[in-house]
Amino acid sequence: MVLMDKNPVELRYKNVGKPRHTKKDVVMFVGFLLLVEGGGALMGILSQPNGVQRPDDDWFDNLVKPWWNPPNWLFGPVWSTLYFMIAVSAFIVYRKIGFHQALPWMVFFVQITLNFAWPLIFFVGHQLLGGFIDIILMLVAIIFNIAVFFPVNQSAGLLLVPYLAWVTFAGYLNFTLWRLNPDANKSHTE
Repeated sequence: MVLMDKNPVELRYKNVGKPRHTKKDVVMFVGFLLLVEGGGALMGILSQPNGVQRPDDDWFDNLVKPWWNPPNWLFGPVWSTLYFMIAVSAFIVYRKIGFHQALPWMVFFVQITLNFAWPLIFFVGHQLLGGFIDIILMLVAIIFNIAVFFPVNQSAGLLLVPYLAWVTFAGYLNFTLWRLNPDANKSHTE
């Protein structure tokens, strides 16, 4: 907004030189990124084949997969992008309401906890049905998360829609893997 000063030739702009984000905002944004991206990366490391939790594990490679199963290389970039969008969404809500309303944050932390639990249930625990149940709960939590973020800031709610779409697809894939591999859980426990 342009404001006229006493001198009509001199123009001054409101808020020129004032930072749009405070240091606290930067710290909180980095915190959300570390929580979401870092948590996702940690779960990926813990659940990868030949990793700490899965030494010499070829269980997933031996599952019967549908023809439309995405290539393994696709999951990393998709999840990194989605985790970034989730972190931005949370930061937008934080900037609007801080931590003064409990419900949006309880829902957010429930859905992200369910998200982080899935690779451990599925890849480490070899539980196809357990993974599917986790995804169903996660879908409900994501829908609820969108519902509580959207009134605070529409962009924050909309940033979670691609996440909902991807988890819906992942849920269908998980269900299909469970149906195609009825003995997968038994082979792990025997």
